[in-house]
Amino acid sequence: MYEPPFTRDRDANERLAARECDACGWVSFPEHREICKRCGSVGEWTDTELEERGTVQSYVVQQRLPDEFETPLPLAIMDVPQTSGGDPARVYGLFTETDPEHIDIGMEAEADFRRIFDVDGLPIHSFKFKRPRGDRL
Repeated sequence: MYEPPFTRDRDANERLAARECDACGWVSFPEHREICKRCGSVGEWTDTELEERGTVQSYVVQQRLPDEFETPLPLAIMDVPQTSGGDPARVYGLFTETDPEHIDIGMEAEADFRRIFDVDGLPIHSFKFKRPRGDRL
């Protein structure tokens, strides 16, 4: 049965739920893959949850987006640890409440549950990231 992508990825979007490959420890987020991207094993996954803080590895600042999005909008690639230990997940995330000039590679970012946009009048919620409150400039 077909599920809209936002329904299919609901756990990842609402709980930072990920899946860890049992063969090599690679963490898939938010994609629900059958084949591990790192080692190629098939169908051996364990559900895991991610911490609400990660470290920025790279970022871009988007200037032109549909009206539903605030601009400029930083988008970062972060390493986010699992709550149970093990390899971190490589996560992409939109930033909010953070001046793009104050984002640096290696800085810590904190997840914040927000309404992202609407689809056919229904709000879609997920996590955005921001500089932790005590670190704001």
